[in-house]
Amino acid sequence: MDLEKIILKLEDAFLNTEVKQQVLDSYWLEQNIQNGIHTTGFCFTASEVIYRLTGGKDNWFIKSINDPRDWNHGTHYFLQNKTSGHILDITSDQYTSRGITIPYELGKARGLQNVSRKAKDLAMLSGLGEI
Repeated sequence: MDLEKIILKLEDAFLNTEVKQQVLDSYWLEQNIQNGIHTTGFCFTASEVIYRLTGGKDNWFIKSINDPRDWNHGTHYFLQNKTSGHILDITSDQYTSRGITIPYELGKARGLQNVSRKAKDLAMLSGLGEI
């Protein structure tokens, strides 16, 4: 499945209350509902789904900006393409829509071993199938 299709399916899933309830933990579900920004709380899980479906460690760094080490807006995850250096952050609006600039240059790469339950759930509920 191509990247654009994956992103569209994930973006649709972010709007779905059932998906939110099944994927987000209680803190992020509350934040998502309170601020009305549908991507809130999905950064790690969405990044993992994309990572797993589009080549994983061969194509991507999964990076995090940690709170409070790097900034004071909650830990945030995103992808960086290993070849082009392009940042892929489909949940950036949880910050940018509030006027917060994301300091991607502070992101630290981390590894992923086992597929998380939340990524499995998000992929299935988004119609992307099993990962």
